[in-house]
Amino acid sequence: MHTSTDYSHAEKLKQELTQPLFNVMLKKWVGKGELDYERYLHTDTLLSLQSPEGELVSHDELMFQIVHQSQELYLKLASREMVEVVAEMDRDALWAVVARLARVQKIIAGISAEMAILETMTPAEYQVIRRSLGNGSGQESPGYNTLRHAADGLESAMERMLARRGLTLFQVYSAGGPKDLQHVCEQLVTVDESFQGWLYAHYQLVRRTIGIDRTVKALDGLPSQVLQARMTLPLFRALWDVRVELTAGWKREGGYTPGESRTGGGCPMAAINAMKDTAVHAPVAQAQAVHAPVAQAAHAHVAAHAAPAHAHEARTGGGCPMHAQHSAAVHAPVAHAPASHAPHAVAHAPAAHAQPAPVSHAPHAVAHAPHAPVAHAPPAPHAAAHAPHAPVAHAPHAPAPHAAAHAPHAVHTPVAHAPHAPHAAAAPAPVAHGPHAAPHGPHAHSHAAHVSAYAHAQELRSQS
Repeated sequence: MHTSTDYSHAEKLKQELTQPLFNVMLKKWVGKGELDYERYLHTDTLLSLQSPEGELVSHDELMFQIVHQSQELYLKLASREMVEVVAEMDRDALWAVVARLARVQKIIAGISAEMAILETMTPAEYQVIRRSLGNGSGQESPGYNTLRHAADGLESAMERMLARRGLTLFQVYSAGGPKDLQHVCEQLVTVDESFQGWLYAHYQLVRRTIGIDRTVKALDGLPSQVLQARMTLPLFRALWDVRVELTAGWKREGGYTPGESRTGGGCPMAAINAMKDTAVHAPVAQAQAVHAPVAQAAHAHVAAHAAPAHAHEARTGGGCPMHAQHSAAVHAPVAHAPASHAPHAVAHAPAAHAQPAPVSHAPHAVAHAPHAPVAHAPPAPHAAAHAPHAPVAHAPHAPAPHAAAHAPHAVHTPVAHAPHAPHAAAAPAPVAHGPHAAPHGPHAHSHAAHVSAYAHAQELRSQS
């Protein structure tokens, strides 16, 4: 029976892993540093940044080095993404801000999860590795210090954003505060929470390898106890302090007594807050909706003409080849775009001394039916908001789709022998059905308003 403890097979495999390998599908040698993938990622340099096999003081030292090196790379990435957030926040590109902050949060959550790999190392193994670390400390980490500096710049950008709106954090977080800014601030809190979670994971790692006590000194000479205070040190302190301020002003009034009947359901303050939200955000939503198709068209035009850079092409000057084209093409057309590109272009002005046209029975069909024909009247440019109207012809009822289908051009109720007056692109005129008028802002037509308008139209028809 063979009972040899000979590790020749493992040694043979270890040696093979250090040599180039032949990929049978590509029919190429991988590992020589000659392929595009290797040249692009500089894998020959990257994979040589760890101590050679013969110099490792412990088998676990390779894991220790790789995890810490990867953390430095991810912290570099998170810091660079924060720089982009500052630029986007300064130009009020809040959708981009929210998306990029979500990426930053995932990066930090990823490095926090990586700590679990180091937790597979026993205290005895770490004590061996620790002897070769000198006075190294997490405080010396370039990635950690860079991230904190980038977060300071991000906090300053947040303060500038609030100043442009003339708001404080307390006003943003109060009932009826602007939801777009609330969402951005909450994303910042999520990033901060993930960052503190990473520091806590590091604290737990230290705790299970060398212990937490005032008698336990880190390699930099500080007691390991100092990590307890550091792991709760936030990136954006003001976003945490505002919660204390809100709670300080909280009152019990406005709720329900436990066991009390709640006929009708819902929070008593919900309707009030919803009205405040609508009043605050309607102008902002309209402005964003007007320019969105123009920006999308510009992005598509630039992307269609851009060419990728070769994997190992010289990159003199640096930067993405598409960046300058995007910057010039996306933003300039927005300022000079014709009003015809505005979504929900309004074709209805208030009727004066005219019999109203029949109203469709479909709910929410007043303003957004898709391209109903206009008789003998080509659409005029959008310039003025109010103009006299000729009598409106009676058109047969036609089912209209739900108004939520935001077509880029607004729908025209069938009109006979009535030239369309010019309309304002920035401030659409209200639709008037007798005394009942509804604004043309996004999602502004309520079902009750349409029913009322239809009833009034029927009454006028019966009188005539």
